Formats: sequence, C-alpha cells, structure tokens
Amino acid sequence: MKVTITDIAQAAGLSPATVSLVLNNRPSRISESTKKRIKVLAQEMGYRPNFAAVNLRTSRSYTIGLIVPDIRNDHYATYAKGLEDFCQEMNWSMILCTTNQSPLREKQYIEALYAKNIDGIALATTAPYADNSIYTSNRELLLSMKIPIVQSDLTNYKEPINAVVCDHEKGGYIATLHLLSLGHRKIAFITGPSSLEAAQSRLNGCKRAFKSYNLKWNDSLVYEGDYTYESGLNGIDYLCDKEFTAVFALNDSMAYGVYNGLSKYNLSVPEDISVIGYDDHFLSAILTVPLTTIRQPVYEMGKEAARILIHAAEHPDTKPVITSFELKLIVRKSTRKIN
Repeated sequence: MKVTITDIAQAAGLSPATVSLVLNNRPSRISESTKKRIKVLAQEMGYRPNFAAVNLRTSRSYTIGLIVPDIRNDHYATYAKGLEDFCQEMNWSMILCTTNQSPLREKQYIEALYAKNIDGIALATTAPYADNSIYTSNRELLLSMKIPIVQSDLTNYKEPINAVVCDHEKGGYIATLHLLSLGHRKIAFITGPSSLEAAQSRLNGCKRAFKSYNLKWNDSLVYEGDYTYESGLNGIDYLCDKEFTAVFALNDSMAYGVYNGLSKYNLSVPEDISVIGYDDHFLSAILTVPLTTIRQPVYEMGKEAARILIHAAEHPDTKPVITSFELKLIVRKSTRKIN
C-alpha cells in the first residue's frame, strides 16, 4: 500500500502540512532536527513523492533540464554529475539531453523540456558551425519561456540568463606563461572553435602571455580544433612540417589526441615536445605521462548551476547572477624545461 504524507504525519505526531513543507523543500521555520526526523521516517516507511500530483497542484515539476553537446566528453559528464547531485540533495530531479552538437536538436530539446513544465534549464552550448541564426533563435526561444536559465560560460550570453563561468583569458595566460617560463618560445596552439567566447578568451590569454615576454605571435602555429580528440590528432598533422617545442591544447580531450598524434611522428612527451591541456579530466592524472593542465572546478560549477536554478524557481524575482570560479595550473610530467 502506498505511503502518503498523512501516514508519515500520523507516525511522527505532526500535521500533514508540516510534513509536506519538509518533503517538498518549501521555506519554513521548522527546526533542522524535525526536518531530519521527518525525512528519516519517510525513508524508513518507503515514501515516494507523487510528482504528477504535485505538478497539478502547483504547476511545478521540481525538475531541471540539462542540455549538453556531448555527454561522452568528461567535462560535460562531470558538470552533469555536480548538477544532479545537488538536485538529489534538494529532492529535485534532472533530465539530461545531449545534442551531439546539433543546434536543431538543441531547439527540439528546449521545446520538449518546456512542454514537460520544466522549472529551469541549464545549457552548455557548442559553436554555431553551420547556421548561427539557429543558435540565436534558440536563445530568443529560451528567453521567451520566462523560466530560469543558467548558461555554462558566456557564449551568446543575454540577460536575464544566469551563468557559471571561469576567467578563461587568465587560464590561457597562465598556461602559456608556464611554457614560456620553461624556456619554450616556439609554442603551437590547438584551439577550440573561434565562435565560442571561452575558446577565444583562452587564445587571447595566450597572446597576452607572449606580449608580456615581448615575443612575436605566430599565427601559422595555431590550429582551430573543435574540442574533440580527433581535432588534437588533426592538429598535429597540420603542425608536423612546422618547428615547435611545445603544444598547448585548449582542452584535455584534444591534448590526448596530441599525445597520439606526436607518437605517430615518433615524437615523445615531454622529451621532444612538451604538452599542456585545459580542464583536468580524470584521465589526465593517470596517463602514462600525466598531463600538465589547467583545472576547472567543473563539478562545483554544476552544483552551483543547480543551486541558481532552484533558487530562481523558488524566488521568481531573483536578479540574474554570473558566478565566477577560479582556475588552477596543475603541473605534471608532460612539460619540461629546455635551454
């Protein structure tokens, strides 16, 4: 027999209204000890909330939608994990959608989530490779829905969308500065898509580091990738007839491609070529040659995205926020000093 809020209230010696406030995470003056007692009792009794009924009563779903380009990418998987964990803590749910880098599919998911009466959407977009107008219309569609939105980074950012961000220009700067401090002057760069704000900011930071050393920038040592492993491989094929002593791949997935691309030309890391990445994926620390990289606190960014959305759903008058996270250089064995 299904356990109801009334059953839990009777067992706890409390009113159904009190139990309902706690189990639905509603603002109240109920003590923490009482909240804990109610939640423990609900779990012991096997209580399961009826979200369909809650939705009918309140026009709320207590559900967040997350749209990412590619869940196979560890960056987005970690971001999703952080968001989902916070939802679990708050007794909310998450629906995950992956677009496979298709703006049309992104639009379809936005519409599908809205039809499910979603309470907020976390969006991590990819570059508008073919038709920028679709991406622009997707942002306009989101804004027209009048529901909380949080965006990863600032690409195509518009108020009142919220955002969780890192200072990617600083990330590009400190990564390049690390290579320059080791004596490297002929540094190759495999970038993300130039239409993405984060990718462009990282490259701007690289150029600023060169300027701080009074060095001339060389565009021929820049290959535009798309944040995939394959573009790391392709980048090395492009660079193979050029002279360089280090490669900065602007995300770790491309850095893995760089490793294998260099081995194809019988070049070793770091004896022949130093390599630095960006993100600090789980694999980066356990490679045969652990990867020096820029760490983004992606899990924490996911949790913050969920917190922003839930708070905005609970408090509709909340002003949009941009929350910034610190980056950190993680030095491992893939970079070395040269003369």
